[in-house]
Amino acid sequence: MNIQTHHWRLGRRTFLKGMGASVALPWLEAMSANAQNITTAGSMAAGEIPRRAMFTYWGLGLEIRGFTPPDTGRNYTMTPSLRPLEPYKDDCTVLTGLAAYSGGHGSCSCLLTGMNTVRNAQTLTSVDQQLAAFHGSATRFPSLVLGTVRETGFGGPFPMTLSWSRNKTPITPENRPEVLFEKLFGAETNDTMAKAKLALAARGSLLDSIREQAAALQRRVGKDDRERLDQYFTSIRDLEDRIKVEGEWIGHPKPKVDKPDFGDGSPRDRIAGDGRGYSEYTRLMFDMIALAFQTDSTRVVSHIPRTEGDEAHCFRYLTNSRWDLHTLTHHNEQEDKIAFWRELDALYMAEWAYFLGKLKGVREGAGSLLDNTIAAWATTNGGLGAHDSNLLPLILSGGSSLGLKHQGHLVQKDVPLANVWQTVAAKVGMPLPENFQGGLAKGILTELG
Repeated sequence: MNIQTHHWRLGRRTFLKGMGASVALPWLEAMSANAQNITTAGSMAAGEIPRRAMFTYWGLGLEIRGFTPPDTGRNYTMTPSLRPLEPYKDDCTVLTGLAAYSGGHGSCSCLLTGMNTVRNAQTLTSVDQQLAAFHGSATRFPSLVLGTVRETGFGGPFPMTLSWSRNKTPITPENRPEVLFEKLFGAETNDTMAKAKLALAARGSLLDSIREQAAALQRRVGKDDRERLDQYFTSIRDLEDRIKVEGEWIGHPKPKVDKPDFGDGSPRDRIAGDGRGYSEYTRLMFDMIALAFQTDSTRVVSHIPRTEGDEAHCFRYLTNSRWDLHTLTHHNEQEDKIAFWRELDALYMAEWAYFLGKLKGVREGAGSLLDNTIAAWATTNGGLGAHDSNLLPLILSGGSSLGLKHQGHLVQKDVPLANVWQTVAAKVGMPLPENFQGGLAKGILTELG
């Protein structure tokens, strides 16, 4: 080993200790393999770039004709619906014409799984959870599952989560930014860490006991019950994996960041019937995601910033529309409804632009946090009335340091969403599992590099 270039190098997880607390450091160029000494900037070596992916779902889609640019390529003409993204035009590819397995109401669960819907019996693992397993324990939280409601909707007509575990069960989203902050950055003491270690050890011993008893029972029951026990074992393995990651991170201090002002009560509860408070709430959630990425607390996020429920009333205080978003999607070609819908699309797109600005404003290596993150604005609500599974829009943002080569406006007529996720997986470096997305994926989008 060359002592001159290795002995002094700061570790990726270096902590400053004092006053009874430890503070994790962000990524520094002195930690890079490219640095020549402690004072020389090194930039990020290729293998040191955190390869992140974020998936968002926007219920009820958008007015596709007003959204779709009239031309293609890098110099495409931005429509009013897309204009909030103008500062980030070179950081985005607008995809149109895509197709999903299912569309319209109750179809969000097929966005990241390919095929899970309330209309069939498929329960596939979502791509975000496959990426989380690929990263393993590289971060404290293998993934974050977020939304505007804290329920899965599982068993009902309207799913409320994008994420399905390896055990093929829906994962409940967190919808409160103040709770998410405490999870990511809440203070820990020696006492709380000691208690956490004891709790993890107890849970592990309990699982061992359950597994032994279930294995003994499996030898005595019939075929159908053995299948149920197999599902049970899979569930136990999922839990054991999570416990293992938790155990590896006990004793590693959480990053120390300034706590945002969440105001009185929960920001989620301050969304009024006319939409006041929605933008504040949504941006706080995006702030938490940006902080999680910046501190390398996670590398995978799924998030539903807008469901097909009460969030559809948002921005009424700005538009003065007498219709909610769902009513606007059933416009029957009435010009006033279409105009209101397009106005709403631009307002919502400004929220996405805010998030891209947060990521682009954080320097990381030779680029920005956005360059090292592929963030997807997506929906399974397509067509002229946003209730179909075709003519789907999708915006891929960031990822230039991961090899994503943006193409401006790219038409992908009837190409399955699964191909987009196959492209994302390839840029992150994850080998594709067999029968990815139920076999819907047919290859990467070669135009994106």
